[in-house]
Amino acid sequence: MNLLLQKRVVYCLVFPLIFLFFCFIGCQKGIRVEMVEGIVTFEGKPVADADVSFTPTTEQSGIPAVGKTDSNGVYRLTSAQGGMFEKGAVAGEYEVKISKYLDLDFVEPVNPQLGDVIPLANPKHHLPEKYADVKTSKLTATIKKGKNTFNFNLTQ
Repeated sequence: MNLLLQKRVVYCLVFPLIFLFFCFIGCQKGIRVEMVEGIVTFEGKPVADADVSFTPTTEQSGIPAVGKTDSNGVYRLTSAQGGMFEKGAVAGEYEVKISKYLDLDFVEPVNPQLGDVIPLANPKHHLPEKYADVKTSKLTATIKKGKNTFNFNLTQ
């Protein structure tokens, strides 16, 4: 093969393949998420097993993200994107709700052979009920690029 033909093969075949490869890799990343963590306390004491939910204030300001507190009240958010879960949340404005249910009452099993149990519709809240709804919690967060920490000290 002469030199001119080799250059044409490189320009016409190899470079487009490299371009497509990088386009494919770039498309697989999805939406960028930022690390979000914090501590939930109630009356100054850590709250274990609480559900923490960040809801975007508008469609353009992010996607929902959730977390669960550990025994020290520490949570880390996770968000779902295209069926995949990412550790973190998209930068933007969020309303926050925090809930923990205590002593769920149960009804009789639906099918005694299978042991199915259905919780009642009105479980008892361990935290003040106002925190379980974004409309009444008055908790907000602005997630920015990089690591974000939001501590929530809940009170009566």
